[in-house]
Amino acid sequence: MASRRLRLSLALIAVLTASTAVLAFTGHLGSWYRLAWEVFSSREHLRMYVTSWGAYAPLAFIAIQAFQVVFAPIPGEVTGAVGGFIFGAWPNVIYSTIGLTLGSVAAFLFARIVGQPVVEVVVGQKSLERFHYLTEKHGNLLSLILFTIPGFPKDILCYILGLSPMRFIPFVFVCFLGRIPGTIMLSLSGAAVFDENWTLLGIVSAACVVLIGTAFLFRERIEMWLRVRRW
Repeated sequence: MASRRLRLSLALIAVLTASTAVLAFTGHLGSWYRLAWEVFSSREHLRMYVTSWGAYAPLAFIAIQAFQVVFAPIPGEVTGAVGGFIFGAWPNVIYSTIGLTLGSVAAFLFARIVGQPVVEVVVGQKSLERFHYLTEKHGNLLSLILFTIPGFPKDILCYILGLSPMRFIPFVFVCFLGRIPGTIMLSLSGAAVFDENWTLLGIVSAACVVLIGTAFLFRERIEMWLRVRRW
C-alpha cells in the first residue's frame, strides 16, 4: 500500500511538473497567475470579477470559494464577506457552504491519495508537526471543534485530516457543519455593508474581534486541552 501510494505521489508530481512547464512555455500560466493576483488583490476586484459573470455569478463564486480552500494561502475571510455583499447574507451562506465543502473535499482526497511527503510540501513542515496529533486517531468531535474556532487554519486542516484515520463521510459532515458559524458571520458583515446597516456591522465586527482575540490569546491552552482529550 505504501509503495503504491509512493508511486502515485511521484507520478502526480511528475504530471504537475510537466503541466506547469507546458503552461509556462505557452504563456497560459502567467496569464492565469496575473488574473488570480488581480481578482484576489482587493475586495472590489473580487466583487467586479464575480458580478461580471452575470447569471452565472453564483457558480463562479462557488468555484472561487472551492479554489481558495485548495490554495490555502488565499484568505477565505475576504471571499466570504464579498459574497455577502454581492448576494446577501443567506444566499451567500448557501453558496459559500457549497464551495467551501467542495474545496475541503478536494484537499482531503488529495492528501489521502498522495500521502504525507507531498502534503508536507503543500502545508509546510511546521504546520504538519504542529497538528500531527490529528493524524493519529479518529478525532471527529475534535475536528469539528477546530473547524468552529475563529482564525484557525481550516484549509490546512483539510489536508492534515486527509492523512488521518477519519473516514470520508464523517469528514464531509464535520467540515460542512463546522464552517457554518464563521460563514454566517462573514455573510452578515458583507450584507451589512451593502445595506449600510452600520449597527449590524458593528455588532458582527465586535463579535468577530472578541472571538478571534480570545482564540488567539488562549490558542496554546486550547490546543493543549484538545491534544490530551480522548474523543
